[in-house]
Amino acid sequence: MFYENKVPSLKTKTKTFRYDLFSQCMNDAKDDFSCKASEGKRGFNFLFANGTLESGYGFSTFKSPTNTSEVDLEEEVAIVGDEISALWSFKWFNYVDECNQYYLMYFNGTDKIHYDNLFASRVVSLFQSTAFTSTPVGTNYCIDGRDVMVFAGEGSPLQVVGSTFNVTVENAPKVISLCAHYGKLFAITAGARGSLVYTQNTDLLEWDESAAKRIDFSDERGNLNKILSFNDYLYIFRDFGITKLSTYSTKEEFAVSHLYQADGYIYPGTIASGGDKIYFLEKSGLKVFNGSTVKNISLNCDELLRRSDASYSSGVCFEGRYYLACKLNFDDGQKVGCENSENFVNNALFVYDEKTGAVEISRGMDIRQLLVLGNPYKSKLVACFYNENKNKIGQLEKNGKFFDDFLPKEWTSVKTDFGKTGLKKITKIHLLSEYDCRVCIKTEREEKEFNVNGSLKMQTISLNILGEVFEVSFKAQGEAKISNVQIEYLERA
Repeated sequence: MFYENKVPSLKTKTKTFRYDLFSQCMNDAKDDFSCKASEGKRGFNFLFANGTLESGYGFSTFKSPTNTSEVDLEEEVAIVGDEISALWSFKWFNYVDECNQYYLMYFNGTDKIHYDNLFASRVVSLFQSTAFTSTPVGTNYCIDGRDVMVFAGEGSPLQVVGSTFNVTVENAPKVISLCAHYGKLFAITAGARGSLVYTQNTDLLEWDESAAKRIDFSDERGNLNKILSFNDYLYIFRDFGITKLSTYSTKEEFAVSHLYQADGYIYPGTIASGGDKIYFLEKSGLKVFNGSTVKNISLNCDELLRRSDASYSSGVCFEGRYYLACKLNFDDGQKVGCENSENFVNNALFVYDEKTGAVEISRGMDIRQLLVLGNPYKSKLVACFYNENKNKIGQLEKNGKFFDDFLPKEWTSVKTDFGKTGLKKITKIHLLSEYDCRVCIKTEREEKEFNVNGSLKMQTISLNILGEVFEVSFKAQGEAKISNVQIEYLERA
């Protein structure tokens, strides 16, 4: 005899959740539930500004054209030396050919500064001999209509290098930053970081210490680090602030305005101008300066920046983005790329899009210095490196590779309960991944990771994962292009 089953069945309903916020900046808020459910908690070596997880930034061996008429035909630039410790861009006007010439210059730890024409045949690297015993500081300058590079460092007096000469200025001080403005020469020197030195004569070759004058800045904003001529004024970036100097061509007088006092140390290496803005990093986060006011750039990953070490940072502006090489603390227990070395200096390239506010981060590259090679023909962003790649100069790429090796990529979501407490079960995941990748789903009960083969078609993977709170990760070792991610799950009706 059969009896009717009186036990009620558990009623469930199927729901779909879309991960459609790949284009958002990583959100490192301490409370995951204060974030949007499809935001990323951690991400590196992916480009995701357009809403798709694609191969991120990397570097390849530096190449350059041999003429200006066929800029897409490039050759590798043979780099001389075992350690490239500084890069400079040098433009000078060739009065014979009546055109500008563009050079990459670098110091390689020997007694020479090497340089290569970016748009000419390069049989061997040209060089200027020096007596520097450590990496010099270099700055662009103009003397009597001649474009020159000024170098200063330990072991040698000031050295001025131009197209046809190499001059040592015995009486000049060692210069950290240099600027000509309204017929006067202004400089920050290594021996007097609290003063601005200036002289009426802008010809550095005729520097006369007895004729030089000083403006002392003995206040809480600290040492002077960099001078910029910007919007018709001189701006002095200091340890803890920005000072504006107004000067006039016919009068020996100045108006000094202290525009900004920082709440933390301003890292000198992060200061970079782009168009009508200057970007820099201080302990409290990324800032932008327009010549009169400083504004904080509020980012979802502010905490990641605050945990950073920018002591050996390098920042530049290039094609509408601010690039910053620094040391980020990802606080995830992983070792990526250069982090496997005990003595890495920097480990990340932080990229901020000025127009959209998007942030992308590459991890595992020990970048020493970034440099923009700007010209009317083919501009590039190049870099030199610490440790095992210290003898290379690389150019920025969007292929996810650091020279010959792919960098591992990861995007991890914030934890979410999909908007409702209680037990749920993920039954399917739909996604489009053109290349092989791995997907990891983690709950308070279990963690499962599975491989997805690359395909040009949407794929559906059946699952059976229980939990109340879920975290989803996408990982790739090679090429990557992941989009259209949807998760189907069951919850109680």
